[in-house]
Amino acid sequence: MNEIGYDKRKAVYEKAICRWGNEAQILMVIEEMSELTKELCKCFRGKGDRDAIADETADVTIMLEQLRLIFNNNDEVCEHIDRKVLRTADRLGMDLDSLLGGE
Repeated sequence: MNEIGYDKRKAVYEKAICRWGNEAQILMVIEEMSELTKELCKCFRGKGDRDAIADETADVTIMLEQLRLIFNNNDEVCEHIDRKVLRTADRLGMDLDSLLGGE
């Protein structure tokens, strides 16, 4: 579904970071997360909007990808994701070997 590959997105992210700076982009992460929070809270009041949630989720995802560049910690983030997914799978009683490529 993505028409723009990661390498092209990354080029845009790097230019944005260069243009506006680390501090501004980190503050933008916080702002975008709060906008997603607001949209999610609306769901509990019966005013949820799938498109608005998708839009804000996209904004947060874009900014989180920029955070990985700003802090140069993509490998560490991926390691944490793997560990947490495996922990959740274990709590759910899922077969961890199948997740890790085992038989």
